[in-house]
Amino acid sequence: MKVILRKNDSATSLLLFIFNNYWSYFNKDTIKLSSLLQIMMAFGKGESATRMALSRTVKAGILKNIHDASEVNYCLDTSGREAIKAWNEEMQQFWKRYSLRNKQWDEKWYLVNLEFGGMYKENRQTVLDKLRQNGFGILSTNTWISPYYQSNEIQTILTELNMNTKVVEMHGDMTIYEDITAFIDKVFHLKELKKPYANFISNFSKKFEETEKLYQEDWFVEGGHSLALLHGLGWEFLSIAIDDAALPKALYPVWDGDTAAQLMFEFRRILFEATIKYLEKFD
Repeated sequence: MKVILRKNDSATSLLLFIFNNYWSYFNKDTIKLSSLLQIMMAFGKGESATRMALSRTVKAGILKNIHDASEVNYCLDTSGREAIKAWNEEMQQFWKRYSLRNKQWDEKWYLVNLEFGGMYKENRQTVLDKLRQNGFGILSTNTWISPYYQSNEIQTILTELNMNTKVVEMHGDMTIYEDITAFIDKVFHLKELKKPYANFISNFSKKFEETEKLYQEDWFVEGGHSLALLHGLGWEFLSIAIDDAALPKALYPVWDGDTAAQLMFEFRRILFEATIKYLEKFD
């Protein structure tokens, strides 16, 4: 996913954003070329730039073009589906963690130790990515912890990769012989997210106040003005939240991530409404 979407304003990123919303809401993965050219104009991308981007995505296996008697259509190809799936899973995993943060914590820790010797070495990075996606912190080289019981999630990962040996799981009380705040920062690196979250809140709070007054106006909807805002909002939020373990409030009661998540939720709600109204005319 990160390889494909190198920049938040790249044409590839924008095209996948369009297809993701179109696919998720209308359950369709095919869009006319004429429609794509018009939609991309809402992002400030002209016809030449869009056609070049479409050509690159076809070569990369992200999209494929289909010709009929009167129109050229583009639909998601294998890499495009995988990229959208990865993006959506990352966002869903954050909201899952965030919902747990707002529930009462049982004060127990879940620990998993995985050995990657022999035939499992090639799976190491994939497993690390999935553990991060599920909010695990690194306790030591092969040991990860989470304040949430995640045995089912671990079993799913191991089954997908056909790893069924050299795995140790534990769930229960854990004694920490150091300051809990220092321990949390060392394992989950939350301090590194404070500045990005603060910047996100400052930037998008102003935009939310402005947009809340405009998002139902005909000119705002029909001009597709919500698209660039929604794309930027999701991109900037996930680039931070992807590394947020969303620890229980009992462990980390005051957290800028709470303000950012609420802003993301409310801003996305009004932008998504306007975006779908805009995209409906291309359905």
